[in-house]
Amino acid sequence: MGLPDPFVLRSGLALSLFQAGFLSVGSAARIAGVPLRIFLENLASLRIPLADDNDVDLDDELVQARRWLG
Repeated sequence: MGLPDPFVLRSGLALSLFQAGFLSVGSAARIAGVPLRIFLENLASLRIPLADDNDVDLDDELVQARRWLG
């Protein structure tokens, strides 16, 4: 039995940390090693909400997204 694929590990870690609220979506995409668009598509396909309605700071997310997109 070999070691798990590092890409799969990074992606799973990023998704878990994002879902738990420890990372912004931009930071999670960077950890996963994928473009933000792909990470957002992955979230949608897994039905993971982009924001938790209870404690969202939309301004911070927008700043992160703008920084990430250039």
